[in-house]
This record gives sequence, structure tokens and C-alpha cells, in this order.
Amino acid sequence: MNIFGNKGEGKMKKTEGYIVKELEDEYIVLPVGKRTEEVNEVISLSETAGFIYIHADQAEDIEGLAQMVGNEYGIEASEVYEDVKNAVKTFREKGILL
Repeated sequence: MNIFGNKGEGKMKKTEGYIVKELEDEYIVLPVGKRTEEVNEVISLSETAGFIYIHADQAEDIEGLAQMVGNEYGIEASEVYEDVKNAVKTFREKGILL
């Protein structure tokens, strides 16, 4: 049952050509290989945004990802759903998530 109304939001997939590096309390997403010719940007993510990005392709949809975030941080999925949805939207706009 989909309680969040995220119709059309299916399985997410990370864009190939990027690696994630953890630096203390943040993550950076770096282009590698041929992707470095196309992208001249390093993307910095907070700890929570890094968790969302790293686990995005393990969830069936945004609702499932929100549940993973809620479990990790001890809060209800409904409380983080909009934040997760916005993070996924931003990742897609930046081209690091399909």
C-alpha cells in the first residue's frame, strides 16, 4: 500500500561514472573515467544526504527509501518522506541518479 502518493516514482539507479568518498561527517560524489570530461563538479553531501544517495538503488521507491532513512535515524518514514523526495529530485537534477 502506497501511503505517500508517489505514483510514477519507481526504482532508482545511480548514474554510472561517479564514486562516493566519505570525509568525516560528509560525503563527496566525484566523476571518474569518461565522466570527468563531461562533468567538472564535485558534489558535497551531508551525512543524511549521503545515506540517501548510497542507499537509493537498494529501495524500490521513494517510500522505501524514506523507510530506510527513518530506520537509520530512529524516526518515522512519514517525517522524512518530503526531505527524501527532495533529495532524490536534486540528485536527478545533478545527474547522479536516474
